[in-house]
Amino acid sequence: MVSWNSVIGGLAFHGHAEESLGLFREMQRTKVCPDEITFVGVLAACSHTGNVDEGNRYFYLMKNKYKIEPNIRHCGCVVDMLARAGLLKEAFDFIASMKIEPNAIVWRSLLGACKVHGDVELAKRATEQLLRMRVDQSGDYVLLSNVYASHGEWDGAENVRKLMDDNGVTKTRGSSFVEAYRIEPNPVNGRTLLGACIVYGDVELAKRVNEELLRLRRDEW
Repeated sequence: MVSWNSVIGGLAFHGHAEESLGLFREMQRTKVCPDEITFVGVLAACSHTGNVDEGNRYFYLMKNKYKIEPNIRHCGCVVDMLARAGLLKEAFDFIASMKIEPNAIVWRSLLGACKVHGDVELAKRATEQLLRMRVDQSGDYVLLSNVYASHGEWDGAENVRKLMDDNGVTKTRGSSFVEAYRIEPNPVNGRTLLGACIVYGDVELAKRVNEELLRLRRDEW
């Protein structure tokens, strides 16, 4: 099972979502029973392909055929899938319907999509939820400020900056996973960490690691 999960997740997070889903279908044909980690990779793959109908079908299959209770990672993948597809209201409604408490990663995923798709109102609502959980993350404020700025709502952007000052938050320099985890920045170590993320279903960290690997590859070129 670990091998199936590693390859399905690895393909999904390395830009080979269709191959990931194809392998999952092969897994079904050979009567290997997927587990909760399998579906993290499958739902992440659906997010990357933008196939919302397929993702919703697999989410239903996970719950009703395999009797796997959705955890925060599965729900995060569904929110990411809907948000990437521009279905922001559907993503918000899904969060509201979750049986488990949404965490900051879920709300941050929606907020990031609001920036991409220019939904100021939902961005504000997502940020409100984030600030109830944490007030010291500068990136949350910056995202909302950028949403305002992209729509020319400079007063809103300035108010966000003022809120940062009021809460004593300063914009921090972004750090890579190699800095955060004290790992020598090379592709071998990066892929090792990515594999561990996939096995343990840490979607958010897997995304960060994959982005860093892509950056390292560009630097090598």
